[in-house]
Amino acid sequence: MRRQSLSLMTLAVGAVLSILALAPLAAGQMVTANDDVVADSNVPKWLRDRPLGLTFGYVTAFEGSGELTPSISLASDYSSAKAARSPLQTMSSIDIPIVNLDLLQLGISGNLWPDISGVGPREGLDLLYPSVTAGIWGSVGIDSMALDAKILGKVWAPEEFPNPREGYEAQVGLTLYSPMMRLGGGRSVDLAVRADLTMADDLYMDQHFGISETEALASGLDAFDASAGLKSAGLSIGTAVPLTRNFELQGAAGMVQLLDSAAASPWVLERGELTDIWGNFGFAFRF
Repeated sequence: MRRQSLSLMTLAVGAVLSILALAPLAAGQMVTANDDVVADSNVPKWLRDRPLGLTFGYVTAFEGSGELTPSISLASDYSSAKAARSPLQTMSSIDIPIVNLDLLQLGISGNLWPDISGVGPREGLDLLYPSVTAGIWGSVGIDSMALDAKILGKVWAPEEFPNPREGYEAQVGLTLYSPMMRLGGGRSVDLAVRADLTMADDLYMDQHFGISETEALASGLDAFDASAGLKSAGLSIGTAVPLTRNFELQGAAGMVQLLDSAAASPWVLERGELTDIWGNFGFAFRF
């Protein structure tokens, strides 16, 4: 499985580099998708030219597991680098803008960390219970390129949960966007590529990747202390392909490579995967 994942990473990196080489040429030859498209004046401004639809795909059950589970998500907007911040990020959350300027966006984030059971690669390790997270995010950039940052961590969990997921994560990412060939309804294919780095504090790293003495006895793995620092690096690519002015197909694929203490954890090395992959495909109606 590790060789397959590394081969997929090699192919994806090659594809991304090829796309980045062609994107400036395509962008220079084409105008943006919305140049000759007129939005319906009866549609509320906040909904104009926004997609509404679903994507279906597979994501890893939890980081380092190497196990894929089905997922259903809302369709996302790939029409600019700033808009592509959300669909391609590898630290998922619901992002609500508070400040929304031409070059700067700031807002709040929230998410529910699901439970991580002590089965599969984590057999013999403690069950991690769900918790509610919150944080802030920001993005600065233009339509073709944007830099974003986010910090997110536990704010609440029910008292009856003996071991809720703890700690904080932080991520910085760079997204590049380019319109490609013209297709249905005067719109062009929207293509976005993103790279990001995710860090975590001591509490998060040790709970998710560390192995206590008690867990070592139960699992047969060596005890391990995971320290704060870089947790993973992500690379992803997404696209929206217009069939008509209003209908489009969407797709995305990506991978996450564990780093430092996360990559050195005995349960990851002996039972899991250093590289997690994910992907989805779906449709949307754009107002």
